[in-house]
Amino acid sequence: MSTIIKSFEDLQELGANSIHERTHIARAKLEQLLHKSFDGLNRVQFMGFVSILEREYGVDLESLRSEYDAYVDLHPDMIIAKPSVVLQASSNSRIFWILGTISAIIVLMIMGSMMQGKLSVAPKEEVMELNSATIEVVDTNSSEMNTSDVNATNDMNITEVNTTQLTQEQNKSVVMDTQAQVLNFGNVLSIKPSSKVWVGMMDLATGEKMQKVTKEPIIIDTAKNWLFIFGHGRLEIVTPSGSKMLKERNAVWFVYENGALQQLTFEQFKIKNKGSNW
Repeated sequence: MSTIIKSFEDLQELGANSIHERTHIARAKLEQLLHKSFDGLNRVQFMGFVSILEREYGVDLESLRSEYDAYVDLHPDMIIAKPSVVLQASSNSRIFWILGTISAIIVLMIMGSMMQGKLSVAPKEEVMELNSATIEVVDTNSSEMNTSDVNATNDMNITEVNTTQLTQEQNKSVVMDTQAQVLNFGNVLSIKPSSKVWVGMMDLATGEKMQKVTKEPIIIDTAKNWLFIFGHGRLEIVTPSGSKMLKERNAVWFVYENGALQQLTFEQFKIKNKGSNW
């Protein structure tokens, strides 16, 4: 009996191997998609894989697309295109394109030679007159042209300075917003998801990693230090003094050290994890 897929969490529970057998998407890329390692997937890959999953399993993954777009907004370096494994031009197409370009250049060179031959039979007097007229026009308007060029250059420089300042302010705002998300919850007994979620856990002392999809509370072993990553942030943080609710739909990261749980930014999580996303 086939498993009924109703949500992205169901796909996570199904696993990369089962999805690969049905969709033929590379297992490594499926692992990145299911774990929401968005920095390893360019836009063409991500949107293509999501469309295949929606078609094959009849599930709506629009919220996953929104989560990817939000991640890209916080990581503008991902805009740089990476080689796509979905669509690649064949070597034959590249050869034809190069040959076509060379042929076009040869045709232009021949046409240029023919035009030059026609011009060479014109009287030299007319050519000289034309050159003289051109020089006179340039001399007459040279001061105006120089002034216009200087003004245009100044306008361009001012625009570039303003654009640079705006970009710096935007980047500063992003950094401040990201840092503002860091919270310290103090002594924590457990983390309870409001719905099924993928969770990864790593023992900071040994580097041993565990992962699962669950909706049961995560009971923290307070004798160890941990790194946590959750596929979404709709969580109840249970402390000795009461409960605190998080309502973040995107992935969240935590570190448990010295008896206290602290929420991390993505970059802080990578530093704790020695540069790895997971």
